[in-house]
Formats: sequence, C-alpha cells, structure tokens
Amino acid sequence: MEVDETFIRAALDEANLNVLRIALYQQTRNPELAEMEVEIYSRKGSPLELTVLSRKHHDRVKELALEYLCQEAPEKTPIPTLEQAKELMELFEGEKPSVASAQYAYEDLAFEPFSRQACWQTQPDPEVLKKYSVVIVGAGFSAIVAAVQLKGLGINFRIIERQADFGGTWQLNDYPEARVDISSFLYQFKFVPNYPWKHYFAPRDELKEYVNHVVSKHGLRSVATFNAEVTEAEWDEATSKWHLQARLQDGTTESISCNVVFSASGLFSTPRLPDVEGIEKFGGTMFHTTQWDHNYDFSGKRVALIGTGSTGSQLLRSLALNAERVGVYQRTPNWVLHVPIYRNEVSEKSRWLLDHMPYYVNWYGYSMHTAQMRQQPIQELDPEWQAKGGLVNPKNDQMREQLKLMVRKMTGGNEALIEKLTPDFAPLSRRLVVDNEWYKSLQQDNVELLTDGIDCIRETSIVSKDGTEREYDLIVLAAGFQTERYLHPVDYIGRGGTRLNDLWSKDGPRAHLTMSLPGYPNFFMFYGPNAAARAGSFHSWLEIFTRYACNVVTAMIEQGDSTFELKREVYEDYNHRLDKGAKDMLWEQENGGGGSYYINEYG
Repeated sequence: MEVDETFIRAALDEANLNVLRIALYQQTRNPELAEMEVEIYSRKGSPLELTVLSRKHHDRVKELALEYLCQEAPEKTPIPTLEQAKELMELFEGEKPSVASAQYAYEDLAFEPFSRQACWQTQPDPEVLKKYSVVIVGAGFSAIVAAVQLKGLGINFRIIERQADFGGTWQLNDYPEARVDISSFLYQFKFVPNYPWKHYFAPRDELKEYVNHVVSKHGLRSVATFNAEVTEAEWDEATSKWHLQARLQDGTTESISCNVVFSASGLFSTPRLPDVEGIEKFGGTMFHTTQWDHNYDFSGKRVALIGTGSTGSQLLRSLALNAERVGVYQRTPNWVLHVPIYRNEVSEKSRWLLDHMPYYVNWYGYSMHTAQMRQQPIQELDPEWQAKGGLVNPKNDQMREQLKLMVRKMTGGNEALIEKLTPDFAPLSRRLVVDNEWYKSLQQDNVELLTDGIDCIRETSIVSKDGTEREYDLIVLAAGFQTERYLHPVDYIGRGGTRLNDLWSKDGPRAHLTMSLPGYPNFFMFYGPNAAARAGSFHSWLEIFTRYACNVVTAMIEQGDSTFELKREVYEDYNHRLDKGAKDMLWEQENGGGGSYYINEYG
C-alpha cells in the first residue's frame, strides 16, 4: 500500500469530518478549528442523531488535515485531563456536557490504557490474597472483562463454561448471516484500543476473532474449564464460602469452593421453543437457530422459518438465496431500520486514518457514543404531547411516520406486504431490527410471508389457522430466548436457604444496580435484571459493572472481612425508584405489541 498525497486525500474523503476536526484540534490547537460550526443530523427513520460539521467547513478541514498528515510522523500530544476533554466535547457537540455525561464520556474516550480498571486502595499482602478466590460462571463478554479485572488485581479466579469455548452468545449463535446489529466500534471493550475491525458491523466469525484476541492478550484460556456445567450453588454459613457442583465433559462431578461467585451466564443463553401443537411430531429436520446443523444442506429444500425478530429477519437472506421455497411465519411485525453500510467492510483508507491520525479513533468511538445517548428522549412519554393527541412524544411519532414511509419504499408500494409489515406499536418499545436485506428477501418469488398464525405442525407440514397446509423439509426455530430466566439453569441457594423463586415471586426478577441480591452474600451477576442499557455501549457498561463488583471484593479483602451482602432495604428502595422512573418510559404503555423481552410476565 503506497501512502502518498493522493491516498491521504482519498482517505480524508471517507473521514467523519467532525471527528477529524476535533482530533486535529487536539493535536494542533488551531483556533480556526474551534470556531467551526456543527449541526445535528438524523437519517430518516433512525433514532440516532449525529453531530456533524457544517458543510461550509468540509474542504478547509480536509486541507488542514492533509497538511498535518503529510508531515513526518507527527507525535501525539499528551493525554488530556478531564477538564481539557470537557472543552473538546463541547466543541464536538456544540453544547456543554453535564458533569455525569462528561465523566462517562471521558472514560469512553479511552485515552488511558484501561480507563475503568478496578484498583486497590491499599495493596494487600500476597499471603492474604492467597486465601481468596472467585469463580466466574460463563465465558461470554461479561466473564471476559470480569476476568481481566480480577487478573489485574491479582485475585485468584477460575472460569466455568458449559460451552466449548469463550464467546457466550457468539459461541452459541453461528447460524448463516449471524452478525452484530450495533456498530463494531461500539460493540467492543475500551481497554482494547483500536482493534482492526474488518466490517462496520462485524459478522459472527469476526466477533469470535475479537474474543480470541482479547482472551489471548490477557492469558485467560489457562484459567477456563469448558464443557462444564454448574448444576448447584449453595452458600455455606459456617465457612462463608460458596460450594458449587459442576458436571464435567466426561460425566464426572467436581466440587468447588470459593469466596465469591460472579454469574455471567447471560441473557441470551436459554433458547425459547414455540408453543405449537404437534411440534414434536415433525418428521423432517428441525432445529433452533442456536443449534444450527451445518451438516444439513438446505439448498433446494422447502424451509419454514418460525420467528422474525432480530435473528429470523437476519437469517432470511441466506434461506431465500438458497432454498427452493421459504415460508416465513410472522407473529408480530417489527420496525426495521435500514442501515446503508450494514454489510460494508472498513476500507483500507479508513483503516489507515484510524491507525495514523492521532486520537481520531477515540473521537470516532465518541461520535457513536453521543449519537446513541441522544436517542434516550425518544423512549420517554410526553404527557403534554399526548394530551394534544400525540402518541408518545414528537420525535417518536415523527420516527414512526418515517419508518412507515420506509416500509412503503422498501416494498415498492406492495399494499399486501405493507399491511403485514407495519407494526401498531411505537418504535423503540420493542427492539429495532436492522435490515439485512429483509424487505428484498421477502419480495423474492420463492418467499412467502405468513401472518395467519400456526394451528399445528404435522409429520411433514405446518397448518395455518386458516386451514392451509404447507409441506416442508426443514423447520428453523427463531423464536428467541427465555430472557426472564436469569442465572438459569443453576439453582442458587443463598443465606438461610434463600431461593430466587421466593425472592422474585411477587413481580419477577429484580436486583440492585442489576447485579446484587439480598440474602446472597459474596455474589454478583452480570447482565441481570434491567441491565440492558437504554443507550450507549453495553461493553462500556460491562466495564463499569465489573469495576463496581471488583471494588467491592477488594474492599472486603482490604478490611479483612469474609463477606459482603446487600441490605434488603437498599434493594427495595432502589427497585421502588426504578419502577417509578419506568412509568415515564414508553415500554409499559406500548409493550412492543406483546412478547417484547423488555417487559416481564408481570407487566
């Protein structure tokens, strides 16, 4: 790759120019860059509002950047302080950030090697540390960052995983077309700087490469036991330890004792099977998307796809391109967001800019962070607007109309399809689906969208509620996951025989700060109840969650204690305030047409 002026100009043509402006200003402090104006831009139908550089400044920024990048190996300026970063954020956004958002964003900018690392207040004696150990149940993203935190602290730990490798949901889901529907540059840890993503939205295999990179870099494979399932976990009052039973690959059982348990079993780990009469009678091939049979060739076959959420709609493209006929069984339509770069690779020129323009990669991630955070008001009810006849709030109602137009446009005005594909609930009351050629696939001659509902499944066919029977060779179950089954399948027994079923019997799973429970000493769970972030990077929240949990563990060790435990009144107060705050959100009013995992069975 020859990097000359022509190459650099071409790279700058692909740049995010507001990101480029701030990175360049950080390096040069050229006052001309600080005076440039920004605007808010939102693509129609998207919840994301981007801060972009006013078009009148585009050529000048590229000219200044070209001049800078044509120098010989410019050195990075020192890492900015929080106060200096606030100034840069204000220039980027065109408005002053709040104290809380600035602190969060400063860590998200990841100028430091690990901006959210748990730390000792007083480094304990190595002999004291030997007495403490942690077991991490699971080996997905939560477990990986927890392990990195514990290793940095020098605390003994072990990972127990029922699957064959690291990766969590990306180990479990390897169906055709599996791909993240959040930008790769958000779907990453901040302590892994400038990972060389090949795609803007990484496919499953690339995500596995990322997982392996992080695991190898931090030496985690040697502390993991795979194909081992924790079957029992009980708190022992006499020893102030957890006693676990794990079933190993060879069928034997191992007893494990530890001071602390981190459950990282995840939200999307227990497949949901459709409740359909006769499903066990089907004589052809049938599997859930999490159990994809790669030895089965569905080319030229008659395929039924049951479920059209994020997984089913993503998968359809491959089925439509290869199968003889596809019946798509849809219960609830989804709002589908069209993202033009969804399948695009990161170009060689963009990659060069990320690697060679100092701090460009930091501000590139920040631009996506702020766009995500700006979508939060779209999820909030506006009583005054509703009193005037509005549905949710001005932005949400506007977004609904734009998405309706998108359905019409993407279906070519096909009224039959438009009626079937247009939801009757508000955008963001259910998870938005990203368009992986969903609309295009539905319009192929070999694809039929079926919305009458399934009456029953027979040995070779599916019968719709209107009585129509269709023959199939393969049924693919894309009905999602049992997201309300936190910590499944382990039955954790806490202090005095406390059980989750008793604790959560009134109104479903709850936790304090999504992580801890009364009656469960020395215990944290990651991706617990209410942990799914409303906006921003979930990987960033995993860093925050694990920092919090590990700092509690370090405080216990530093104080020479054997336990820490959540007070019941703190748990109750937190969830009371959470319920009160939720009344201002759209989810309880809309519930995504029913069946959304945002709302549990208690509403």
